[in-house]
Amino acid sequence: MNAATLAGQYRVRPGRQDSIAGGRPPLAAALLRGQPAATAASRLSALFALCGLAHRLCAELAVGAAGGSAVHEREDAVKAAHTSMLTRETLAVQLRCIWTDWPVRLAAAAPHRLPDVEAAGSPDWVERHVLGMPGCKWLAHWADDPRGCLSAWSARAKTFPARLLADCRPYADTTRATPRPLVIDEARLSELATAIAGSPAFAHAPLQRGQPAETGVWTRSDDPCALDYDTPWLRLGARVADVVRLAAADGTRALRFGALTCAPGEALGWCEMARGVLVHWVRLAPDDTARIEDYRVVAPTEWNFHRQGTLAQALSRLDPAPGDGAFAAHAGVWMGAFDPCIAYTLDRAEPTICMK
Repeated sequence: MNAATLAGQYRVRPGRQDSIAGGRPPLAAALLRGQPAATAASRLSALFALCGLAHRLCAELAVGAAGGSAVHEREDAVKAAHTSMLTRETLAVQLRCIWTDWPVRLAAAAPHRLPDVEAAGSPDWVERHVLGMPGCKWLAHWADDPRGCLSAWSARAKTFPARLLADCRPYADTTRATPRPLVIDEARLSELATAIAGSPAFAHAPLQRGQPAETGVWTRSDDPCALDYDTPWLRLGARVADVVRLAAADGTRALRFGALTCAPGEALGWCEMARGVLVHWVRLAPDDTARIEDYRVVAPTEWNFHRQGTLAQALSRLDPAPGDGAFAAHAGVWMGAFDPCIAYTLDRAEPTICMK
């Protein structure tokens, strides 16, 4: 079995009712079943290397809450270290996505190397290379009027991200889909843990209270404008806003993380990261060996690429008519906004238009 098969792949079929097919195999269970619980963090951070620190944190939280490692009260210094680690990785992933993935998916430019890599992500660097203006001023405008902020800024600024968003706007700000945010609170986490434990298939196609949900930087519960990001363009803009906030690192909108003990030897760990909310669930063997009986990961991609989710419905409404040069661009901006962490192919064969 080659690496591509192990990682999984989506087939994206715009214009069809079944617009998303494929997915990722349940690698975590296959890798960890029967292994010492203490090895989960290192193994999963290596397996999911793109966001390895987030996976390490979730594994540590889940295993610790399940009793598979020494449990202790997390002091402020430990929490601060985790927050700093998660912030640095999330910021790095966001910047890498903007500079290397957006140009391809938005069909706007060739991928670029990050300028001045050693300073990338610092507040000064973000103001110079991302915004072209003071971050506090940009964020104030964004908080007050996201679409107006993005419109004025992308039309005026000369930075690479601004040019990308200006160039893709004709395709990215014309189709709408109201966000259906994944909500993270104590009650819903408990429900989520029960659902994950109840069926191995749930992690492949998760639901919240029986409905598909989406997760991304635009669905975070502390963002009062979450439901306003109704086009791919605004969802992309929300990722720029996330970069500015993360670079400021003033603690006012820190990435959240936590754990929930569900039953003896069974727990869930979660954290916010670049693509949304990441969840790990673990069940330890019912003995004193501290070995893993089962392990499941629900990443943001599993929520966002659900076959009845927001993205699937938006893709099903696209018209892949022969000769329509805008087809790939319309599909690309949706893929850029939801940003799968595995490969995908765009298939326009045998279209069956789904009118909604």
